[in-house]
Amino acid sequence: MNVHWFSRQGRVILALLFAAVLVLPSIVSASPPDSSAARLPIRIESQVLDQFAEQNEATYWVILRDKADLRPAFAMRNREARGRFVFERLQATASASQAGIRGLLQSRGVSHRPYWIVNAIQVTSNKATLDALAARSDVAQIVADGAYKIPDPIPGRQQPRVSVVEWNIDRINAPQVWSTFGVRGEGIVVANIDTGVDYTHSALVAQYRGNLGGGNFDHNYNWFDPSNICGFPSVVPCDNIGHGSHTMGTMVGDDGDPGPNQIGVAPHARWIAAKGCEFNSCSFAALISSGQWVLAPTDLNGQNPRPDLRPHVVNNSWGGGPGDPFYQGIVDAWIASGIFPAFSNGNAGPGCNSSGSPGDYVNTYSAGAFDIGNNIAGFSSRGPSAFGGEIKPNIAAPGVDVRSSVPGNSYAFFSGTSMASPHVAGTVALMWSAAPALVGDIAATRGLLDQTAIDTEDLSCGG
Repeated sequence: MNVHWFSRQGRVILALLFAAVLVLPSIVSASPPDSSAARLPIRIESQVLDQFAEQNEATYWVILRDKADLRPAFAMRNREARGRFVFERLQATASASQAGIRGLLQSRGVSHRPYWIVNAIQVTSNKATLDALAARSDVAQIVADGAYKIPDPIPGRQQPRVSVVEWNIDRINAPQVWSTFGVRGEGIVVANIDTGVDYTHSALVAQYRGNLGGGNFDHNYNWFDPSNICGFPSVVPCDNIGHGSHTMGTMVGDDGDPGPNQIGVAPHARWIAAKGCEFNSCSFAALISSGQWVLAPTDLNGQNPRPDLRPHVVNNSWGGGPGDPFYQGIVDAWIASGIFPAFSNGNAGPGCNSSGSPGDYVNTYSAGAFDIGNNIAGFSSRGPSAFGGEIKPNIAAPGVDVRSSVPGNSYAFFSGTSMASPHVAGTVALMWSAAPALVGDIAATRGLLDQTAIDTEDLSCGG
């Protein structure tokens, strides 16, 4: 496969990428990219039936057949109108098509929770209710509940800095962009769906969108914890694992202006966060709730959604095995609204066909990992994608011995594709800050990343 990576050496550096960006006209794709999401070959996943063979009750997902037509969004140039259109179209489709099923479930007293971003309902019921739902013509699939994983970060070791800038930030030429173009991510909001963020960390607190200054904070629309891990209710950001603080630090971290810990690619971008991963695992419910919140952030009560406050870029350093289309509808909705979807490609390498979902979707942009010597890490998952043979990862970025923020105002060295993906998210933040005409144009942004990275031939996985 051909693998692109960011490096100081090579025919084009990131600074030249920006030179190309700045002369491009505004381009808005007239149609969405092909998601190539295959339907499951069975109506009821076998895991659901297996649960009922062992117990009287099970939790599962009812996926409805009706899907919102989001194609008009791709022609919208006004970002606020585009986000509002996607949000309202998804909500209207779900409300209309779920009415019959929700009525059935309510009449039976069955526990359920509806979602509009994927037009699905999470149900906990007995077998009789499952059979009744499976018989309905408006149901497309019934799939098992489950979870994705946060890959266990591989402990890293200290590497030489370039002045006070970490090697990985220097390697992708971010400091050249800062000095040449005078941008560090201003005007761009990034998000992560992860284990949370230590918002008081000295490298992160100034960039938090909920920071009002003077020691005052407003966490409404800036923090979301659907499983209430950080409190009941969860009204203040936390990170009980440390993974999310590390990935956020790589996107925006800096403890000054500039400070002695320059760990972030776009240190003047603002951040918000959704705790889609309760611990080292991320339940389907938390991930879908977080994906929905990213598209339309809510207040701390989960009310009054504001699609105008959605981020520009969302990093996702989590995943599961290959070929799982469960999160496809969320990625489709993000892209329709102009949110760039950055994903890690997984740590199941070096074998082929090891790219994990959702990073292996055709319309996600996934990152593999390389080290300080520009060598692709052995753990970095390889493609091709299980969806249509797409080359994966889309790009590789620093992912070995990456120093970033962890809770307790500390720093740690981790390795993994989880560490690589935030470099891509931060790079998109720099690009969009420097060239506002690119904001929301996912196809053009992907094209620029592809064209300006170093193209390295590797035939081992069918490239």
